[in-house]
Amino acid sequence: MVISKQYGCVRFYGILLMIILLGCTDLETSAYRRKRSQDSMVTREFAEKVTIEYTDSGRLRARIFSPILVAVKQKSKPYLEMKKGLKVDFYEESGEIQSYLTAEYAISYPDENQVVVRNNVEILNVKGEMLNTEELKWDQKRGKIYTDRFVKITTRDQIITGQGLESNQSFTDWEILNVSGTINVPYDKIPRPRSVVPGRGRY
Repeated sequence: MVISKQYGCVRFYGILLMIILLGCTDLETSAYRRKRSQDSMVTREFAEKVTIEYTDSGRLRARIFSPILVAVKQKSKPYLEMKKGLKVDFYEESGEIQSYLTAEYAISYPDENQVVVRNNVEILNVKGEMLNTEELKWDQKRGKIYTDRFVKITTRDQIITGQGLESNQSFTDWEILNVSGTINVPYDKIPRPRSVVPGRGRY
């Protein structure tokens, strides 16, 4: 199942419509089920093995993979929840992958163009730099990621720790807000970040 989203143009209800249109026609199949709560003001949509594509001016900028997605439609702050985690591939305008992100939990607020990822968050970019933290916010409209939590960045010759971080969404231009420590490590001694592989985030 693939869902496409134009930055800042498609709202939550459009996402729900696309889930319905692109999902299985039999809503009772194991791949897609719909459950309406007793409160008629809240509707929950369930989908498995979901792929969501984010584009900007017709160009793919990010692709999200999640084993299970719950879309909660409500008057106040509707959201998409990925309790089983997600993996994200980020792309540059040329279509080349720039980085990928993994996390064990994610929640998206489409009306606010924001995604929050938590628990064992990791990002790896094409420079071989790796970020580890426990919570990260992704501002889709501005194309930024940030956190006020503890962060650790592993580069080719350093391990840098600190509190808080701001970066572009592909994690190729980042800044630790409050650096608490820097360890210089010989190239052959530092734990090597894994290489970025296109599609690595796919379930």
